[in-house]
Amino acid sequence: MDPALAGLAAAAGAALVQAMTRDTWEATKARLGKIFGHHAAARAPDLARELESSERRLRESPVVLAPVAEEEGRRWAGLLADFLAEHGEAAPEVQELVRDLHLAGRDSFTVVQRITAGRDAYTAGRDQNVPPGADDDER
Repeated sequence: MDPALAGLAAAAGAALVQAMTRDTWEATKARLGKIFGHHAAARAPDLARELESSERRLRESPVVLAPVAEEEGRRWAGLLADFLAEHGEAAPEVQELVRDLHLAGRDSFTVVQRITAGRDAYTAGRDQNVPPGADDDER
């Protein structure tokens, strides 16, 4: 197997196991299912069962979470390596998933909002500063 794909599979396996314990798990599971469905539709139902099994193992064993997480990470790295060996064209999608999971695990992120407001409306994301007399000219 191509070393780059093996490395990607290992990173994806670790990121996937970390995502199982986060709020983003359902979206991650759906996204991985979509990748498998696009490239290996026949294996998608098996993937869903495997993901549920892994998630259940992680959530049911909080005392030994680290060893279980390591084991699951290695297992998923192997499964994803097999998938990528057979479907190398899926590598960019898996790489994007890993990048997004890494970004989702960070403490901070950027939010962009577009707000349209009418007359006399104020919007604030955190702090709002309205200088004294700002609307005196409208009276």
